[in-house]
Amino acid sequence: MTVDERTPLHGQPRTKRSLVSIGLVGLVVVAGVFIALTVFQGGSIVQHSTTFACDSSTQETGYIKLANKKDDQYFYWYVESRDDPATDPLVVWLQGGPGCSSVMAFLTENGPCTIKRDLTTELNPHSWTNNANMLWLDQPTDVGFSYTTTVDDNDDNENDVGENFYAFLQGFLDKHPELEGRPLFVTGESYAGHYVPAVAHKIWHESKKNSTSATRINLQGIAIGNGITNPLVQVAHTLDMVNNRYNITLLNETEYEQARAAQQADLELVRRFADTKNVSYIDDAMDAWGRLASPFQNAHRNIYDIRLPCDPSRGSSCYDYDYVHDFLNSEAIKAKLNIPEDKEWLECNPTVGMPFMISGDIVTDFESYVADLLDQSDIRVLLYDGDADTVCNWYGVKAWATALNWTHTAEFNAAEEHPFLTSNGSVDAGIVKAYTNQFTFLRLYNAGHMAPRDQPAVSLEMLTKFLRGDSF
Repeated sequence: MTVDERTPLHGQPRTKRSLVSIGLVGLVVVAGVFIALTVFQGGSIVQHSTTFACDSSTQETGYIKLANKKDDQYFYWYVESRDDPATDPLVVWLQGGPGCSSVMAFLTENGPCTIKRDLTTELNPHSWTNNANMLWLDQPTDVGFSYTTTVDDNDDNENDVGENFYAFLQGFLDKHPELEGRPLFVTGESYAGHYVPAVAHKIWHESKKNSTSATRINLQGIAIGNGITNPLVQVAHTLDMVNNRYNITLLNETEYEQARAAQQADLELVRRFADTKNVSYIDDAMDAWGRLASPFQNAHRNIYDIRLPCDPSRGSSCYDYDYVHDFLNSEAIKAKLNIPEDKEWLECNPTVGMPFMISGDIVTDFESYVADLLDQSDIRVLLYDGDADTVCNWYGVKAWATALNWTHTAEFNAAEEHPFLTSNGSVDAGIVKAYTNQFTFLRLYNAGHMAPRDQPAVSLEMLTKFLRGDSF
C-alpha cells in the first residue's frame, strides 16, 4: 500500500510512553493537521505544491536560524487566516512543558485540522486560523522539530527564551515583510505562563529603545491558558481544587492533611529560593511538589481534567498520543515538512525541561513582567483557565491576578464578576473578571488544562473577542 498524507500510516507496534513529569507543571501534551506547504530550508525557499487533506489555507513550514546563537534552528508552522490574510493579525502559539512541542497544539487543539487515531485528518471548524494568521513555534532549543548542532545553544531560563524569540521573529519578518507592523498577539498554555510574559517583556523592552528591529513589531496583546506564572501563589492554592463545580471527591481527610503538609514544605522551599536564588533548594522543592501532587494522581482522575477517569498507575500520563508521534515521525510526513531524517519529533523533550528546573526558572515568578506591560504600554492581557485542571488550577491563576501590583489593582479587584455568554447568549461558558478590556481573567467551564481542545467553539469566540479588543 502506498502511504501518503491522506492514508493511515502503519508502523511497528509501540508501547505506551509515559509523560515525564517535570517540576510544577509537568509535561503536557495535546494534538490538528496539514495543507499546502511552502517549506524554507536554511536560507532558501523550496516550493511544495502538495495539498494535504482537510483544509485549503496557505501554509508554510520552515526553519529560522537564530542570529544570536551558533547553530540554533527554530521550526515553525505558519497558516494564513481563513478570513482576510492581508489584514488579519498574527497570533503566535507557544506550548508549555518546559520542552513540549507547539505542533501538538496544532494537531489537537487549535490548528486548522485534527488528526484522528487512524492517522487521517478532518477539518477543525473552530481553528484559531478562522480570524488570524497563526504561527506555531517549537521552542526553546531542541523542542519538537527544532534543533541545534552544539550544546552551546542550549537554554535554561526565560532570558534565553525572550532573546531567542526576538531573534526568531526578526528572521520570520525578513521572510514575511507583509506582516511587519501587523497586530501581534503571543499566546500559549501551561509553562507558557513563563514563556509568554518573558517574550512580551523582551519585545516591550526593545520598543522602549526605539530600535529599528522593534518598529517592525506591533505587539497588542498576550493570552495565557492554564499557565504557571507565579509558582509561590499558585502552589498555595493547589488544594483549593477539592472544592470543584463537578462535585468530584479528589482527596479524603487523611490524604488532604498529608498533601497540606507537603504543600507547606514546598512553599517554604520556594520562598527560600526566591530569597536566596540558591538552587540547592530546588530538588527538595520538587520532591515536596511530588508529594503534594501524588494524592491527586491516586484519585483515579486525570489531573489535567478531573472530569475524566484515569488509572493512577499511569502517573501523569492520562492522554494517549502515541499515534501523533507515529504520524509526525513517518518518512512521508517528515519529507513533506522538510525535516532532517535523523530528527525525531517528541511530544515533550525532558532533556530540554530539566535545565529549566535545575536553574530555578521553574519556581521563578514572572508576574512583574505582566505588571510592566499593563502599566507602561497598551498591551492587553488575557488569562483564561479551564476549571477542571488541578495542575495550573483557576484558583491559583485568579489569586495571582488579584494580587498583581499594578496601577489599576483596586479597580480590577472591585470589578464585578459576570457570566461569559457565547455570542448567541445560549451558553453560559464561564465567569469573567476584567478591568476595561486591558486585563481579563476568564474561568472556563467544562474545560481542563487544554481549553481549546475541550471547548473549541468557546475558545475560538474568546480569542476573537480578545483580538478585536471587545469586552467579554
